[in-house]
Amino acid sequence: MTEVIIKGALAGLAYGLLLGPLFFMSLQVTLHKGIRNGISMAGGAFFSDAMLATIGWWSSARLMGLVKQESFQAFMGLTGALLIIGFGVSAAWPKKEKAAGALIPGASRRRYSFIQGFALNMANPSNWLFWFGLAAAARAEGPPDHKYYTIVFLGAALSMVLATDLAKVLLAGKIGEHLRAGIVVRIVRLAGIVLIGVGAWVLLKLITG
Repeated sequence: MTEVIIKGALAGLAYGLLLGPLFFMSLQVTLHKGIRNGISMAGGAFFSDAMLATIGWWSSARLMGLVKQESFQAFMGLTGALLIIGFGVSAAWPKKEKAAGALIPGASRRRYSFIQGFALNMANPSNWLFWFGLAAAARAEGPPDHKYYTIVFLGAALSMVLATDLAKVLLAGKIGEHLRAGIVVRIVRLAGIVLIGVGAWVLLKLITG
């Protein structure tokens, strides 16, 4: 059982350390709105990962065919690209907030950050491929008489992905505490521009085929 946990944790660590759009969104949200909102975003991303891992455990073999279809890839890629560009624009050129603390309660902001993390992760086709592929690989590797092998493997991977996402948020928060407000604004804007660039690159790939 220990070997299964280590294998799953290593798979989750390798995936969690990738610097995709979610990383730059988490950086932007944490520096601009605080650690609690960054943690909420990581929670939304984890919820989507857990959903995909559960679906993959239930029927990974049948669903992999759907996920690999060009129409699915194109639809999710377009949705993801538009979301990334939209979030990037709002980060790079935010609207002026008048008495934001009074107008937007902290709980509402955290719910919005949760939804952002969930939506961005769900609109990423590679995320579907990763979790469905991981579930299929765990099923194929696990012994026939060990019905909990796949569950333990995916659980370890999910835990490690969540841990890396939270570590990124906490690190961004700690760094933000030691930066002047002007520098934080520049970093947030830079993260937004990076998101716009990533979204534009995804759109270009879809258009050029």
